[in-house]
Amino acid sequence: MAIQLCPICGTEVRPNPRYPDHLCQDCAARAVDADGRPLKLFNVSATGGFAAIYADDETPAEAVTRDHIVFVDGVRCVADEARFGGTVIRPSR
Repeated sequence: MAIQLCPICGTEVRPNPRYPDHLCQDCAARAVDADGRPLKLFNVSATGGFAAIYADDETPAEAVTRDHIVFVDGVRCVADEARFGGTVIRPSR
């Protein structure tokens, strides 16, 4: 399988043909909303779903949950649930 690199920092990431442009864990951990507030992203239940809360006070990040738009180092990205659990962040196209 081909080598994949994080599109933000260039670190090698685990190859995933479904998400060829996914962010590394370190970059994903820096995800913020449009106002710069840090986020926590998660699955709603064991069967999936996507939601976001603010990392500083754990209140719902409703706009992110609805629109899936996050920013990492100034790069506009899309966050979503990953196919087999967890979340994935990719640069917006």
